[in-house]
Amino acid sequence: MKCDISEGVIQKGDSHGAISVELSPFRPRGEAGQQGLPKKQPRILVLEDQKQIRELVRAMLRIRKYTSDEASSLAEARSLLARTRYDLLFIDINLPDGSGLSVVDEHSPDSPLVIVLTGNCDLQTSIEAMRRGAVDFITKPFTIGHFLQRLDKALEEWNARARLKEYAQALRNLVEFKTDELSRTIRRFDEIRDMTVLALGQALKLKDNETEAHCVRVSQNSVQMGRLLDLSEFELTNLKWGAYLHDVGKIGVPEQILMKPGPLTPEERRAMEKHPVMGHAMVRSIDFLTHSTDVVLSHHERYDGAGYPSGLAGLQIPLHARIFAIMDTLDAMTSDRPYRAALPMSAAAEEISRLAGSQFDPEMAKIFLSAPPITWQIQNNR
Repeated sequence: MKCDISEGVIQKGDSHGAISVELSPFRPRGEAGQQGLPKKQPRILVLEDQKQIRELVRAMLRIRKYTSDEASSLAEARSLLARTRYDLLFIDINLPDGSGLSVVDEHSPDSPLVIVLTGNCDLQTSIEAMRRGAVDFITKPFTIGHFLQRLDKALEEWNARARLKEYAQALRNLVEFKTDELSRTIRRFDEIRDMTVLALGQALKLKDNETEAHCVRVSQNSVQMGRLLDLSEFELTNLKWGAYLHDVGKIGVPEQILMKPGPLTPEERRAMEKHPVMGHAMVRSIDFLTHSTDVVLSHHERYDGAGYPSGLAGLQIPLHARIFAIMDTLDAMTSDRPYRAALPMSAAAEEISRLAGSQFDPEMAKIFLSAPPITWQIQNNR
């Protein structure tokens, strides 16, 4: 190994490549920089076969007052992962005994966040890493400033996940309390469930300025469409609840993104587009809402497959989500916005007709357009 000092940079290198560590300019975070972090420390695993890189990563984590476990091989990493549930993984892809990505399952809401350490990040490797849940890449050689920047970004994501879990636990506690009430008041069964759904929706209002009236209208209109399709009362109830809670996952989106007045950056948009998956993770754990998750998870899918989060197309998209997509567009167009007044019902109908077959299910659009305009609830009944 060699060390070279020049212009405030230490470079360490061996046959595997160089690492550069910037010594200045650098200012450690003060107390203000630590605000907003969860009370518990993230559990971190560093999987890297080069000892000097592990030591550097360990030293930089200590700057942020974090500790970590370390592994130099896949076998060692698997042993640690079998005993400990980690929150953040730093993984080198090219290890003597295989790819570091092999220790990572395809990502789910409970998977650890993965940051890839690599000296050569080609397109195929990047795609595979992202498929397995990688949130960032740190290319060797790296500087202290760059490493800490990527670390802080990953910790912001971890913070959002931690907050989401806290919200989900609080909501589960609320549901358990309401369920106890239901056992004593069976005649008010449906009423109390509706109140619980309302309480979940109210939690979102603390972070998003979307009005309750919007949620009520899209819920009522979705049920109206369901009646035109002769759905059962069980399906209509679950459609009503799913439509009302469609954006509950935004609870886990950082407020600076939700409240941003201008256009979102690509990175911010990716964070925003996670809200259907986060909402689904919250709602699916509530027993009586298990059949109401379709709208929450799939309300941003498009009939042509260009939507998110799963890129579903055509009849792959659940029926309730295909119904809701039309009702959401109807309400968005016929409601006042800060940048424009509400559009008339005729304009909304024309747009829905134009997008039938691309954004919307053409059969759902046909049923919507054949119904008298008075069928639908819109702002100001315009």
